Amino acid sequence: MGSKPVHLKVFVDKKKKKVMFAEAEQDFVEILFSFLTLPLGTVARISTKNKAATETDTKVGSLSSLYESIENLDNKHFSNEHCKIALMNPNSSSLALCQKLKINLNSTKPVEANDTTHGDVVFFKKKTSFIITDDLNVIPVLLDTSITLLNFLGVEFIDLLEERTMDFGLEEFSSLLKWSLVTNTPLTNMVLGGSKPCSCSSCIKTSTTSNLPLVTSYPTQRQTVKLLIQKSKRKVLCAQADNFFVEMLFSFLTIPLGNAKRLTTDNSSPTGIDNMYNSISSLGDGKYLKSEEIKNMLLCPKLASNYLRVTDLLPIYDKSTSQGCFLKEQGTFIVSDELEVTVSPSLSTISKFNTLGIPVGDIEVMEVSIGEQEAILILKASLTSTTALTDCLSSFKNAKSLI
Repeated sequence: MGSKPVHLKVFVDKKKKKVMFAEAEQDFVEILFSFLTLPLGTVARISTKNKAATETDTKVGSLSSLYESIENLDNKHFSNEHCKIALMNPNSSSLALCQKLKINLNSTKPVEANDTTHGDVVFFKKKTSFIITDDLNVIPVLLDTSITLLNFLGVEFIDLLEERTMDFGLEEFSSLLKWSLVTNTPLTNMVLGGSKPCSCSSCIKTSTTSNLPLVTSYPTQRQTVKLLIQKSKRKVLCAQADNFFVEMLFSFLTIPLGNAKRLTTDNSSPTGIDNMYNSISSLGDGKYLKSEEIKNMLLCPKLASNYLRVTDLLPIYDKSTSQGCFLKEQGTFIVSDELEVTVSPSLSTISKFNTLGIPVGDIEVMEVSIGEQEAILILKASLTSTTALTDCLSSFKNAKSLI
């Protein structure tokens, strides 16, 4: 038996060309909330593999390039054959519960459940209707809150809005996931066909270390990375790094989205996923979510238990987690501004810069110090920007020019 479609009723202001709000049952909202349980490697994979036919650009910040570079990296560079698989198809600590959803994105092969495999409610205490705003604030349908919201949105008469009912499957939820990461109007972009997400440093506000939350649970040792910078544009061309930096980048793909948001959210430029994250905090007052465990699973999902500690630069592991590594042996790696990882730096790298019209005299070598706060900044930038290292350049501490 095939799965029943998951419906979303959207209300569109045709003059403004904007989705004002949507109405959904708890089955839709549960799948929406399950975005936060997805490891970032899964986010990168499904945003590419399950794109809608009308979509051409499916990059998720720099995560897509990082993911693809791991896919292209020879197996001989990994500690064993399972390491690459664990990054390409990361395990989720929430898989067992998410399998009960009508559509489970949290799997190595996302599936639509049939009628015999999903329950009536998974995250919530009972069936509930919700209003979802264009920027993914989620509130229960109550008379007082609905009136307040409509006034806030400037909606005088609902009858003047165009009502559309949409069926959501894997492609639609994958598209909504992508838009939720890069814009605060994901419903409008998806329903009315927005332009492709802009993922450059000039359009996305990047946090500084001063307004990111301090989450250190144990002391970390700072290490250095050499950056090649185009002096005329203050743009990072690439980084030359040892294993510690690449292991840190690889660990990004194992982090659930909710945990990444916990580490990086500063509310300076909220996207749809940030608003949804905050909505769960509001709903977790005992009235709607089944338990405190469900709330914690969504807001602070843990890494799957099979992952060893490969970096001390991110507070993502339990203290009892044993040390491990994805890479087989020590080496020197080249990391692009978009976090593409390659091995064996050579003169061909410099030749490529010359091909782009960048003379050697315009290249500066700078050594920067990387600690927990810098690691979190790079993680944050990787979610939205294709110039992750450049975005963080001004926040790197103890930087010194070598050339």
